[in-house]
Amino acid sequence: MNMKRLTTRAFLMPVGAGIACLLLLMFPGRVRAQVQTDVEVLMSDGVLLEARIMKPIGLPPAEGFDGIILIHGYGGSRGDMQSIAQTAAFYGYASLAYSVRGQGASGGCSTVSGPREEQDLVEIINYFRNYSQINPDALGVTGGSQGGIHSWMAAVARMPGIRAVVPIIGTPSYATDLVPNNCVTRGLPRELSIGSVRYCDDRDSVRELIIADEYDSLMAYINLRDLEARLDSVRIPVFQQLGWADFLFPANGGIRARESIAARGVPVRSYFGTNGHGEPLDNSQALTLLQKTVEWFDHWIKGFSLDDDSLPLVLYADDRPGWPLHTVPVWPPQPHSMARFYLTASGLTAAAPSDSSELPFSLEYDTAYSADSAWEHLYGGTEFMSAFTSAPVRLMSEPLDADAEITGTPTGRIHVRSDAAKFQAHVRYYDVSWQDTGYAWNLMSRAINGVRDNVPGEIRTIDIEGRALSHFVPAGHRIGVEVTSFDLLQPDQANTIPYFLSSHSEVLSSPGGPSWIELPVTGPSLTTAVRDESLPGGFALGQNYPNPFNPVTTISFRIGSPADVTLKIYDMLGREVSTLVSARLPAGNHALRWDAGGLAGGVYFYRLQAGDDTETRRLVLLK
Repeated sequence: MNMKRLTTRAFLMPVGAGIACLLLLMFPGRVRAQVQTDVEVLMSDGVLLEARIMKPIGLPPAEGFDGIILIHGYGGSRGDMQSIAQTAAFYGYASLAYSVRGQGASGGCSTVSGPREEQDLVEIINYFRNYSQINPDALGVTGGSQGGIHSWMAAVARMPGIRAVVPIIGTPSYATDLVPNNCVTRGLPRELSIGSVRYCDDRDSVRELIIADEYDSLMAYINLRDLEARLDSVRIPVFQQLGWADFLFPANGGIRARESIAARGVPVRSYFGTNGHGEPLDNSQALTLLQKTVEWFDHWIKGFSLDDDSLPLVLYADDRPGWPLHTVPVWPPQPHSMARFYLTASGLTAAAPSDSSELPFSLEYDTAYSADSAWEHLYGGTEFMSAFTSAPVRLMSEPLDADAEITGTPTGRIHVRSDAAKFQAHVRYYDVSWQDTGYAWNLMSRAINGVRDNVPGEIRTIDIEGRALSHFVPAGHRIGVEVTSFDLLQPDQANTIPYFLSSHSEVLSSPGGPSWIELPVTGPSLTTAVRDESLPGGFALGQNYPNPFNPVTTISFRIGSPADVTLKIYDMLGREVSTLVSARLPAGNHALRWDAGGLAGGVYFYRLQAGDDTETRRLVLLK
C-alpha cells in the first residue's frame, strides 16, 4: 500500500456540509484543480435532470479519468456535493453529481427511491460513461442517506461500469426499516413531508394508508422499493457505513447485508458506529472514514494495494466518549455470548422464574384527537402527547459484577396478552445507574413490535430483535428493560406511530412459559450479584420519573444502612393519600411504582423517612 499517498490525502464522502468544511480547513487552498460543466440529462420518460460534471485539470489517462457518481441526501440537490466533487477532482477522479428527480432544479416528481429513481441512476451512469475523457469501466457510486440507497441500487442491479460502491447511512432494507413488525415508524411520514421535495401523487395515497393504518396495503408500496431480497445479485465490492443510533435505518440491515455478501466471497467492508440520522457529527470518526473510503476506491478503481482486501472486515466504534474504534474479521466480535435475563415480578433475574407473573402495561387514547391531526403534527408536540397516556412496565437486574461490553443484536421472547383488537409491545433496553436524583435510565436499544388481528385475552408470543448496538455497561450499573405500547424518540415525539386505540396488556412469565431478553456480550460473560450498595451520604430521595406523569410513576431512593422505612404520598392540603412502603428495608437502592389512576390531577408530595432521615419532594399528576 502506498502509505505516503494515503497519509497526505483525504476523500470527502457525502455525510453533510460539516464534513466538507472540515476537509477545506485541512487542505486550505488546495481543493481547486477542476473543470466544471453544468449539463441537463434527458431521462427515457422525458424528464430532465440537472447534473454537474467535475474533471481534474490536465490531460486524462489514455483510457480516460476514473469517475465517481455522487448522490445527495433526500430533499437536497447537486450543489450539496460541490466540495466533494472538487476534492475528488483534485485527487484524480472525475465526478458527476446530479439532482434526483423532484429535487433541486431537476424535473419530474419524487417516488421516494422507487424503481423510477433506480432507472434514472442507470441512465445517468450511461450518460457519464459516454462523456468525453471518462473511463467507462472504472466508476464508483457513493452518497449518504438517499445517496446510500442509490449506491445499493447500483450494486444489486449490477449497473454498467461500476467497480465499487460506498453506501453511507442507508441500508438495502431501507424501506422495510421504516415499517418494522406490524408498525410504522415516524421516519416514513417524515420522509413524505420534506418541503424541498416535489412528490408524485402516490405520496398522498400512502399518507392516507398510514392515517387509516392499512398496513397490508402499505406493504405493497414498501415491497416495491426494498432491495434486501436482491442482495444475492451483488458482485462488486461494498464498503457500507452505518450509525448505531440512526433513527431511520438501524445497523441490523447492514449486518444482514454483510452476511449475505461475504457468504458469496464478494469483498465487503462495514463500519458500524456513529454519524447516522439523528446523531451529532463526530469529526474524528468522519475523518477516519474518509481515509478508509479513499483506500477502498483507490484499490478497486485505481488498482492500489489494500490491506486485507479479501476479508469481510468490520470496523465498529462503541459509544464511549471518543468512540473507540475496533477492527474485527468476523461478526459478532469474539468471544461472544448471550446473557439472558428473565422478566419476573421481582425484576430482571438471571434465574428462570419459579412463580407466575403478570406485568401490566397500558396505553390510553383520547379519541377526540384524530390520526389526521397526528400526521399534521408529525407525531409529536403538546397536542399529540396529551392524547396518549402510557403506563409501561419497567424492570431492573441486580448490579453487574464487572464492566460488560454489549455489542451485537439483542434478542428475546415475551408472552403477552391484551384486551384490544391490536396493540403494540415494544421492548426497550437500558443501562441503569444510580444518580443523586434517583435511577437514571439510559436507553441502549429498542425492539419495535405490534400485534394485529389480536383475539382479546389470547396469549401471544413475540420473538424480539432489538436494534444492534455497541455499549459498555460499567460495573455496578444494572440492566433495565421496559415494555410499552408508546415508543418515544424524544420526550415529546414518537419513534413509532401508536395505534389510535386504548389497550390494557400484560407480559406473562411463568416456569412453563418464561419471558426473557438476551444481550450480546463480547468478552467475559455478564454476571450480576446482590451487593451492599452503600455510598457516601447514603440517604437520598430521587425525583420521580416520569414527572409530570399519568397515572403511573416510579420513585427511587437510597438508604445507607438497614432501616425502618416509610414512603407516603400527600395532597396539597397535607392529607395522606397513599402509603407505598412501611417496612424494614436493607441498605441500598430501591424503586417503587405508584399508580395514581384513582386520583384527580394536580400537585402532590411524597415523603421518605428512614430512621432519623427524612426528605420530601413534589410530583405532578396530569389528567
